[in-house]
Amino acid sequence: MNELFIVRVQRSGGVAGISRAGVLELHVHDSPPEDEPWVRLANGALEQLRRLDTDDGAGQVRDAFNWFLSIDGEDHRVPDTLLTGPARQLAEHVIRTAR
Repeated sequence: MNELFIVRVQRSGGVAGISRAGVLELHVHDSPPEDEPWVRLANGALEQLRRLDTDDGAGQVRDAFNWFLSIDGEDHRVPDTLLTGPARQLAEHVIRTAR
């Protein structure tokens, strides 16, 4: 049985007002070879986002992008300046493949 791991990403429009969104569905069990690196990256991104403290307003820049990531039903809002590492790599991949 395949369990889906769903990654939803939305990036706010920033100064230009152009928003982007995308969804990536990954098979966790018996995943095809092309899904395996993305499943690992999604798990790493989720661990990173759980450690990130965005409640204090750090990284907030006026008119900058804000990212909304939902990884396996867990939601995170991150200012562009704080989105780094595996979370950024995953978010940009999801946005890029949605076009």
